[in-house]
Amino acid sequence: MAEATLPPAEVDLVFVCGALRSGTTLLRLMINAHPGLTNPGEMDFLFEPPPVKSGRPDMAAYAHELSFNRVVKKLGLRLGADLGYAEQVRDFIRQLRAPGKRLSINIHRNFERIPEIFPEARYVRLLRDPRDVAKSSVAMGWAGNVYFGVDHWIASERAFERLATRVEPERIRQLRYEDLLRAPREELTALCRFLGTTYDPEMLTYPSRTTYGAPDPKLIAQWRTELSPREVGLVEGKLGAMLEERGYEPSMTPLVIPGPAGKAMLALGNRLGRWGFSVRRNGLGLTALDLIARRLPIPSLRDFARRRLGEKEAARLK
Repeated sequence: MAEATLPPAEVDLVFVCGALRSGTTLLRLMINAHPGLTNPGEMDFLFEPPPVKSGRPDMAAYAHELSFNRVVKKLGLRLGADLGYAEQVRDFIRQLRAPGKRLSINIHRNFERIPEIFPEARYVRLLRDPRDVAKSSVAMGWAGNVYFGVDHWIASERAFERLATRVEPERIRQLRYEDLLRAPREELTALCRFLGTTYDPEMLTYPSRTTYGAPDPKLIAQWRTELSPREVGLVEGKLGAMLEERGYEPSMTPLVIPGPAGKAMLALGNRLGRWGFSVRRNGLGLTALDLIARRLPIPSLRDFARRRLGEKEAARLK
């Protein structure tokens, strides 16, 4: 299809798809350093199913949900009057465009929903070793142990499998985080070709403007030294064939397949680990408030807790 015939919000639109902690932020910094490219960051809210009322998207409830979204606030995104869900998402994309720059957006889940709204979009699939993703997820406080820390990687990969059945293979380019660290210039050159531009050395100058360091191969396969044999066995046992199917070599560690009692203990450890992380980060009072608000059918209490948590997060990111 000729570029001139594409809807304005869809021309040159690329989605960077990868699990959380798979290197999407690093790649965004590299892309943003290119004078002809722009990537405003993580936009998972775009493809989250909106609230439904009477069988139709409830746009009032959708607007209420977005009022708590840090990215929406930071970028000053505006909701249009009387727009349906798909139209609103397209309008967000139009707002995100920068003159003279090709737009890419990071997404971590619900990839299969993208073609419904942007049938001509292209995709960069960013892969990282799930054992490192699981380890990093625990460090971020998203999981209390690696057994649950790998779940979002599995969900993202399953979502991408569904997406891949809905778009032509030539509209997908795969990039491994490990390759990006080993040979950043070569990988970025190939990526730029896919994006319809040429590599610019500025892409590797991001360390001078951010807290991220230069690509370092030492960050590859940290799980080998930082996970115990049991943790490796738990992750690989949960992944099953997915590890090798994506080109990652299994360790020689025996697989650990927990039974019902073992799963219950892991689930308890996951909850306690997440609770402990939240207490350390947000304080006992706010953590308890959030827990209570999630369990009581009091919308105003839930909104209050979300606002307080959002304020805490915004303060940390300044």
